Amino acid sequence: MTPYISIGAVMLAPSALLACSAVTIALGGKIVLGSNNDNQQTVKLSVAPARDGLFGRICIVRETVPGWTPFALRCMNDHGVALTMASVPEGKTPYDPDKPHFRHNFLEKIASEAENVKQVVSMVRAYTLPEKHGVNVHMMVAHRSGDSAVIEWVDNEVRVLRRDSEFQVMTNSLLSKLDPSPNPKTRLARGALIASAAKEASIASVAAVLKEMTVHGIFNSQEVGTNESVAWDLTGRKIAVFFKRDFDHPLYLDFDAEMANGARVIELRKLCPNPVPFETGWRAEYGPYVPKTAAAVP
Repeated sequence: MTPYISIGAVMLAPSALLACSAVTIALGGKIVLGSNNDNQQTVKLSVAPARDGLFGRICIVRETVPGWTPFALRCMNDHGVALTMASVPEGKTPYDPDKPHFRHNFLEKIASEAENVKQVVSMVRAYTLPEKHGVNVHMMVAHRSGDSAVIEWVDNEVRVLRRDSEFQVMTNSLLSKLDPSPNPKTRLARGALIASAAKEASIASVAAVLKEMTVHGIFNSQEVGTNESVAWDLTGRKIAVFFKRDFDHPLYLDFDAEMANGARVIELRKLCPNPVPFETGWRAEYGPYVPKTAAAVP
């Protein structure tokens, strides 16, 4: 069985999740969840067929500490559950010493054991994050049945926000504490506008939302921003990976074919060796812009 090593401050350091965003679109009996991973660390595709009572799953992972189990950033399992997460402002998260602790790789643990959204919520409520964890995130989860939600740890409780329309978008604001008069130029607002216009639940419609919510820039001569985007077609059991904001050349994967090919882990850069970003300029919370200084962070 996969070892789950104790979570620590390294688990989701600021460099790991600079922003991130996600969207679920459900229309016509189909549902697709997509997410952006906004960091430039090396990420890998991890395929783990069902074994030892754990569900088969495909995850995007990164290494936190050499020798540790790679930390999953987003996953889909063989029961049609997909989940991802994004950072949120620092706040009080619930801690219960009488509950078992989520460990280092808690996202993949959920994917390996939960077969629907209800079970995901139950697992989140049954476990606790360690008292001193330095982690502030929320999670989006969807199931091939059409069920989906965003789960937030906020004000010392777990809150579940069910999708109440054909789509749901999250970035880095707590959905349970949204500004009643939001700026229409934010990534959240722009993503929601595009999602609301979708005519179908498809990889293409989700990719259009993800593309709009990407970020990019240069900090200390290094690239920062969206490293990869993934669209999980839960009804069709298909996956599309867009590496380095190359939305014109997706890597398509068939979930069942990947399971049949056995367990493996491979760097995304090897699967997508020559990415062509859809734009080369700067993009941040309010869209494309011209930086005042070359060293500015988007």
